Amino acid sequence: MPPESIPFFPAPVPGQPPRPRVPRPDRWTMDNGLHVVAAPRATVPQVVIRLALPAGSAADPAEHPGTASLVGHLLTEGTTTLSADELAERLDGLGAAVHASVGHDYAEIEAVFLTETLAEGVGLLADVLLRPSFPEGEVERVRAESLDAIIAREDEPANVAEDRAALEVFGAGHPYGVPAFGTAAGIAGVPREVLADFHGRFYRPRGAFLVASGDFDTAELRALLDAAFAGWEGAPPPIAYPAGTELPARAGQLVLVPWDDAAQSEIRIVGAGLDRRSPDWFAASVANYVLGGSTITGRLGANLREDKGWTYGARSSFQPGVVTGGWSAETAVDVGVTADAVREMIGEMQRMTEGPVPDAELRRAKDAMILSLPRVFETPSGVAGRFVTLEAYGLPRDYWETYADRVEAVTADDVLRVARRFFAPERTVRVVVGGMSETE
Repeated sequence: MPPESIPFFPAPVPGQPPRPRVPRPDRWTMDNGLHVVAAPRATVPQVVIRLALPAGSAADPAEHPGTASLVGHLLTEGTTTLSADELAERLDGLGAAVHASVGHDYAEIEAVFLTETLAEGVGLLADVLLRPSFPEGEVERVRAESLDAIIAREDEPANVAEDRAALEVFGAGHPYGVPAFGTAAGIAGVPREVLADFHGRFYRPRGAFLVASGDFDTAELRALLDAAFAGWEGAPPPIAYPAGTELPARAGQLVLVPWDDAAQSEIRIVGAGLDRRSPDWFAASVANYVLGGSTITGRLGANLREDKGWTYGARSSFQPGVVTGGWSAETAVDVGVTADAVREMIGEMQRMTEGPVPDAELRRAKDAMILSLPRVFETPSGVAGRFVTLEAYGLPRDYWETYADRVEAVTADDVLRVARRFFAPERTVRVVVGGMSETE
């Protein structure tokens, strides 16, 4: 066929990014004050339940940091009706799993049940939540394991960098300034009686919430919860968070933590973030994606990984909290290029504050954020996680339905404005764990 007769077709025009299929959950508050969000979806025969209580490390007794973490770990180590082994055997027999985790703001229990064993599973969940026995032997075993984990953690430069970065942003007097798992001294010294007292005071239904997702009947779930949590009542003591700060104490400075024989340096550039409920959260999220939301296409990754070949990845993120969280950029590089890597990261941050993001780059960031959302609503665990986010931070009920529109509404001027607020180098602290001269 002669070249002049070959048909040419116009390039395809991308359509609108797909929107997530967000369930419309049933919501109610039980008589005892526990708030419930139920999002049934008959996909796989599985039910995921996540129950969160404001019993995180922010509630730790000042003299015993690590109390909340120990209590969370001990929930599944025996109840007043079942030993740890008996509980594990019952869960295995049901094909179920119950796991507790403790962050700064919340203690959370996640349970995964088969639809056919949901009734018995909810009963076991209530037993774990309401009636832990804190057996002396298990307390000492978990205490020892926690202390070993802290020692092991301190052998990793990345962990040391994370902990030091949080301390530089928030200070030792703020819950976010110290690890949620506490300190070695706090864990070693907390008596069993303090653990039981913490549970009795903070594991209360008012202020807590339960999210369920998966293959279940809402009316049946409601009846199961009413029966399982009958008699559970009360409210926890209020938790007072100290006022945050717009600027870290050492803003604009380098904090060097030497590491003998280090082959690599861990770099963290950190500063104050914003309230999770802030109207600027979307603009800040888009700006962050441009800078370091992707380890490859973000400006940090494109520079340090793709162009320079110094690292496997460089990224940045805002950390949410029930009060103002932080922002951080991070990477790890060979000691010999540490100073150069810090300068390049600071240069990319500065460039974000000097002019609008080009249209193509802004479009790429928005598409990545919008296109990544639908898949997280494909599993019961993903659905539960998204609704936990809404409840934990008091976000609007239509947050996920309007997410794409809110991202689309972000302009280049919005990105420039928030970049100047959060990425300006003089507003951040450089933390380096490894090798680097303070004069470099």
